[in-house]
Amino acid sequence: MRRSQADIAVTAAASAAYWAAAMLGAPATVMTVLGIALIVCPGYVWAEVLVSPRVIGLERVAVAASLSLALPVLGGVAINAAGIPLHRAAWAGLLASAILAGDALLLALRRTGRRAPPSRHAPPSRHASPSRHKDAPPLAAWHAAAVGVAVVIAAGAVVLSLASAAKQAYPGFTQLWLSTSVRNARVAALGVGNHQGGTSRYRLVLLRQGHVSTTWNLTLSDGQTWQRMIPVTDGYSVAARLYRLPDLARPYRYVTTEDQSPG
Repeated sequence: MRRSQADIAVTAAASAAYWAAAMLGAPATVMTVLGIALIVCPGYVWAEVLVSPRVIGLERVAVAASLSLALPVLGGVAINAAGIPLHRAAWAGLLASAILAGDALLLALRRTGRRAPPSRHAPPSRHASPSRHKDAPPLAAWHAAAVGVAVVIAAGAVVLSLASAAKQAYPGFTQLWLSTSVRNARVAALGVGNHQGGTSRYRLVLLRQGHVSTTWNLTLSDGQTWQRMIPVTDGYSVAARLYRLPDLARPYRYVTTEDQSPG
């Protein structure tokens, strides 16, 4: 590969190196370094694709940095809208795809002469002929426009991500616990907590030695907790079955005094 296309090779290699390190179980330090590269590379590549070669210096860096922030956020919103869990593999796939797509497009643009590879030549001297400066386009306005577009993209991405996070739904759940007291082993706390996102009806059945002892019909609003203290006798097993009405065929939760954690 020619030296002028070295940046394309480096960004593509960063994407491949991250996946190789992940599959080989590389140390956290290595994964952190490669992860940072995976975040930075898309911004650089797409800045090369979208921004004119005449934009140089701090303005170009600002555009690349803004794209590095905007691409993951916009991509995360799209992945979430598609119903794909936002796990590490999904993020890595998104960023790697952005890098490789940008590399392919950038290589095509450079081969057609629409984008110049990075140049190591010094910028024109201050003592250049007046005619060259007279013919040069006003770069300051283009610089400002490029930075402004990048800032708008980044701000829009943040707004979209916040709106998506606010609308994200989480599955509801119900807690059931039966735990003995540390101070008094002859007393156990029996409780139910509703976190289903709305009012739910339950039937709670207390069993002693496998036989029904007490039954409660409960109606709990979202976030509401019901609890009772029940006596426990040595040598007798105590259990609780919770049914979520109207289903009485299968217990929704089940716990015994041997299980001290919420069910």
